Amino acid sequence: MPGVPGLFNSEQAAGWKRVVNAVHAKGGIIFCQLWHAGRATIPQMTGSPAVCPSASVWDSPTECYSHPPVGSTQSVPYANHPPIEMTVGHIKQTIDDYCIAAKTAMDIGFDGVEIHGGNGYLPEQFLSSNINKRDDAYGGTPEKRCQFVFDLMEQVAKTIGEQNLAIRLSPFGMFNQARGEQRIETWTHLCEGLKKTLPSLSYVSFIEPRYEQIFGADEKDKFLESWGLLDVTLDRFRQIFGSTPFFSAGGWDDQNSWGVVESGKYDALLYGRYFTSNPDLVHRLKEKIPMAPYDRTRFYGPFEDNTFHYTDYPTVDKN
Repeated sequence: MPGVPGLFNSEQAAGWKRVVNAVHAKGGIIFCQLWHAGRATIPQMTGSPAVCPSASVWDSPTECYSHPPVGSTQSVPYANHPPIEMTVGHIKQTIDDYCIAAKTAMDIGFDGVEIHGGNGYLPEQFLSSNINKRDDAYGGTPEKRCQFVFDLMEQVAKTIGEQNLAIRLSPFGMFNQARGEQRIETWTHLCEGLKKTLPSLSYVSFIEPRYEQIFGADEKDKFLESWGLLDVTLDRFRQIFGSTPFFSAGGWDDQNSWGVVESGKYDALLYGRYFTSNPDLVHRLKEKIPMAPYDRTRFYGPFEDNTFHYTDYPTVDKN
């Protein structure tokens, strides 16, 4: 979508290197998250057809792409532009593309690479039974629907080293029309396979079951209840991964974070929305200083003034 930075060419790599160097200069660590939207885009944005494990039409005829196409003010329904089904050759080329981007990231100094395998993007489209209708090695059963992620992670690990590789997963997410069934069977098989073949991953990052971009907690609970998973937690996956660092994202703030890591439940907590409005988030947590509220309307640009409520939030000592 507009404003999202790429890592396709030397100019973009040079821009990212400035970011990486700035983070390292402050003593920080930075991973490059690689994201493939799959069918969650429109050809007016990418210049080519959207791709997907299957030619699965968006199941809401009115849901539109986030931004009107360049030069237009009219939003475009996803369903108006069904994705094309990826051939096996296309799948392998896509994995190669991931590997090229991952190598570029490491060459310019990123500390590691995280594959975005959640939020209804391409890897999760393979995992979701309502989207992936294939009957070959990449679909048809929970086990086969995991194969793309296995192949992808294996090849990227060979390219950059598995100790430099991580993955983000949302086993109970519903974003981008991810409505698949057999959640426990699919993600259990996925996690067991990843732990067995890539035991030295840098970390795994999970989104909490009750956290959702598009539904409130009560609405999400209704979905979980309909699946017989109202009381579901990430404990099953935590147990599978054992000593692999296990991160949790989704709904953490300055009120509910205390004692979680100390208890051993997770190895780290992740903050997204509050990090946008708190450049000194770590300091505020350490000192138990309240968080500054975020501005949801400024999450996704681009805007004419890109600094407003993006890089202009003050630290607590300047308030």
